[in-house]
Amino acid sequence: MLSVRLPKALERELNLFCTSHNMTKSHVAQAALTAYLASNSMASPAKQIYEPDLSFLSPDDPIRQFIGIAKTGPSTDEWMAMTRGED
Repeated sequence: MLSVRLPKALERELNLFCTSHNMTKSHVAQAALTAYLASNSMASPAKQIYEPDLSFLSPDDPIRQFIGIAKTGPSTDEWMAMTRGED
């Protein structure tokens, strides 16, 4: 179930459209959402690849090489061993 609040003008337009096309508001909303999602290629979040926004860093900032490596790089324990040796 979905409830949506519409501006008065849009609601009037929707009512006129539904009346003139003999359609329900639900059908129009479902069709509009289906078209919107298809046109925007909304892939499931699991399939999307996260690309960090690095626009705040200068192109030659040395920290760039370390951003985003947490998923594929060394574990915390491995980092600790590399930076301070085995305790």
